[in-house]
Amino acid sequence: MVLQIFRNNKDRNLEKRFMNFSDQLARVFAQIKNDISEVNHRLNTRQNDMEHLSQWIGYLHRSNQALSHSHTKIMQKHEKLAENHSKLHTSQTELRSNHSKTSIIAENIENKHQELSKAFSTHKSEWKSEVFDDLAKHNEHSKQEIAKIQSWVDYLSTHIDGHKSKEQALRQDLLSIDKRWLEAYSGLRELMNGLNSENDIIRKDMKSMKTDVEETKSEIKNTFDQLQSANDELGKTREVVDLHAKELENTRESAKSHAMSVKSELSQQIHALRSVSEGPQVISRVIPHVQPSSHFQRHVLSRVMPNKKGYVLNFIVDLVSENKYSTKELEEVVVVEKQLCGRTSFYAYLKELKLKDRIAYADIDERTILVSTDPLKPLNE
Repeated sequence: MVLQIFRNNKDRNLEKRFMNFSDQLARVFAQIKNDISEVNHRLNTRQNDMEHLSQWIGYLHRSNQALSHSHTKIMQKHEKLAENHSKLHTSQTELRSNHSKTSIIAENIENKHQELSKAFSTHKSEWKSEVFDDLAKHNEHSKQEIAKIQSWVDYLSTHIDGHKSKEQALRQDLLSIDKRWLEAYSGLRELMNGLNSENDIIRKDMKSMKTDVEETKSEIKNTFDQLQSANDELGKTREVVDLHAKELENTRESAKSHAMSVKSELSQQIHALRSVSEGPQVISRVIPHVQPSSHFQRHVLSRVMPNKKGYVLNFIVDLVSENKYSTKELEEVVVVEKQLCGRTSFYAYLKELKLKDRIAYADIDERTILVSTDPLKPLNE
């Protein structure tokens, strides 16, 4: 029966270890699955961020191209305005040359007028009517020419002033366009620098994530190898357990057969002792001389021995009085070697002896041993 209990306890322990191992294995695989799903989610989010960044960079590139195209158009307009300005400048120089020519003509006319006046004064009587007519005609013609030139000069001056105002407005527009283009270029530059820094950070994060994924793969591989080795060890343990079970079954059968023989021998001895009619004292003297050959025989003898508890307590006190045993060593002698009681009963007996102040603990040579407080004192007091 003790072997059966031992085998059941061992099977329960193995089953508990196997269940704990299975639970740990399930938790490990669940953790690995959660880590892999989290890494995949982070990779998907990073990929979406990269796609958004690529779209934003494409949009900025297109806007930069549009700005460059508008800048080329503005430069072409500026070149046209420069050409018109040069044309106006040439026309202004021509007008100045024409104005100098008209001043020269006017001076010539004045000189001729003086000459004519002198000639008229000299030949007043002769040329009075003729010169007067010529002068009137010439004066009228010159006035018309001067009026035309003055109107042309006014027209050119107003036209030049209009072109100057337009040129000034165009210059202001060009300055504002250049300023806005520079602001947009600086903003685009800052944005590109920010995007480059973010791209570097994302690349670093991707590298770290890649290293984390590789480390996770290596850890998964190591865990799988450990689980494989543990599975192999579990198979070996199962084989050992099966062998032990077979051995226990064989031992159980042999113990049964031996118990039957011991039982017959004991019945014969008890029958012989009863025939002598010496009472239970003879039984207590005869039975201890029987040498138990198995655990079953010792169990039967311990059941038929009178005053088992007193015997075990006296045995423990005798061993403790030697002052050399620790609790573990005393348990080995009483429970394992002599098999006088179980482990639970042994510690209950120790507690009882300690409460009766028959034993105590002492530290000798860095060891905690049990000592007897009064070895000569009877146990029943």
